[in-house]
Amino acid sequence: MTPAQFKAAVNKAQRQQKQAIDSYNREARRHNAAVKKAASDYNREVRAYNAKARAHNSRVKNQRRRLEQEIHRLKSRPATTTFVTYRASVETLVRTYTATEESLVGRTLTPAGRELVDRGSEEAANSAYLLNAMDGDGAPEDDPTEDELRGPSMQAELATFGQDLVDRWIGALFSLSPRNPDAARHFCTSAREVLIAMIDGAAPDARVAEAEPACDRTGRGVPTRRAKVRFLLRRKGIDEGPIEDLVEEDMNNVLGLFREFNDGTHGHAGRFTITQLNALRVRVESAIGFIHTFCAA
Repeated sequence: MTPAQFKAAVNKAQRQQKQAIDSYNREARRHNAAVKKAASDYNREVRAYNAKARAHNSRVKNQRRRLEQEIHRLKSRPATTTFVTYRASVETLVRTYTATEESLVGRTLTPAGRELVDRGSEEAANSAYLLNAMDGDGAPEDDPTEDELRGPSMQAELATFGQDLVDRWIGALFSLSPRNPDAARHFCTSAREVLIAMIDGAAPDARVAEAEPACDRTGRGVPTRRAKVRFLLRRKGIDEGPIEDLVEEDMNNVLGLFREFNDGTHGHAGRFTITQLNALRVRVESAIGFIHTFCAA
């Protein structure tokens, strides 16, 4: 090898070495950038999850505090002679919610199961607030205008079951007016149809009977509401007896409320204030959201 050839070989080797080093450095930078991005994405997801968890926990904590406040207000007044049956139902719902929470401490629940339990405090709080409002102890500072009182709501949840339920609910809201002496009764009649149609639509008799031939049945031989609730909960992967009890008691509460208004023999007919009608609306709206949680496919 001549000196020129040797020099050329050395230069080539140096170029190859530099290329190899440059290639390694590029791969190292690409790898480090990918690791950094993955770590950044993970940390961002963790921060977002933690923020949602904190917001969720805060909402649940506030709702439970609200429930305690409503129960305290309810117990601070002498029992009245109106809404006697509903008052007993509210107290039962509160006890059922409390027992459900206590029995599930430390248990791992499905997201739908956890949401139902969390919503249970809202259901109980809204029921207690409605009772307080009907007794003249509401929160008029939170009153909507009359137009807002009759404004549309819950359309996304009800659209899951068809436009007919959306239209029925709009009709129920339209009846709400402090000038309408039958506002509450008309509203409750339509609202009851909406809630029952949600459950019946999501759990047809034939499907419930097929899934559980030995299910509880009514005197007409069709599955009971509780059998339908059990069917719907299991479809969501929820098989906890306390949650089933909570759902059943919540349904008893809201449907019992409708019966009291529609009975018309206990002094409930007549004009109600916007505060009272809004409390009634909020109670039924929360029931629609509660039922949607376990009914929606």
